Amino acid sequence: MYLKDHIVRVENIKTLQALDAANIDHKVIAMFMTCEGIPLQAFEVSAIINGYDALGSKKVTSKKARALIHAKLIGQEDESLPCPAAY
Repeated sequence: MYLKDHIVRVENIKTLQALDAANIDHKVIAMFMTCEGIPLQAFEVSAIINGYDALGSKKVTSKKARALIHAKLIGQEDESLPCPAAY
């Protein structure tokens, strides 16, 4: 599954969580979000809620965090990679 382009704001994820906490069926949540301009399927709602809840459940070692930051910097400085804005 690709994380939908519009699910980049924490407010949208918080909305999904609030609706889920109210025991609203994920099919209904998906329909609501689609009506709001964010096309989702029920399985994607479930995956986003479960994935977001899992974030922060484990700590990453500082060595791994530094490696991730270093890898990101390498990607930013590599001029052979296509510019995302070009798409």
